[in-house]
Amino acid sequence: MKRELPDAASLPRPRYSGWACVWCGHSLMNVMGVPAGRAHGWIGAHDMSVEVFQCPPGVGCATGPDEAALEHPAEC
Repeated sequence: MKRELPDAASLPRPRYSGWACVWCGHSLMNVMGVPAGRAHGWIGAHDMSVEVFQCPPGVGCATGPDEAALEHPAEC
């Protein structure tokens, strides 16, 4: 099951800027983040939509026994 991305306007700066995983907030500064999709959002007339990233397999929220059960193996 694919997870719904959060609203772009509500993301903290590190997640909005791609510095941290969109799901768990783990830093992606020293690892190559995996694209998670495009988070959409508006503030008034301003489109705040942005590409967001998630932990790669084996790092941050992508570690653990449940990873194999995910439909998308790189999804956190």
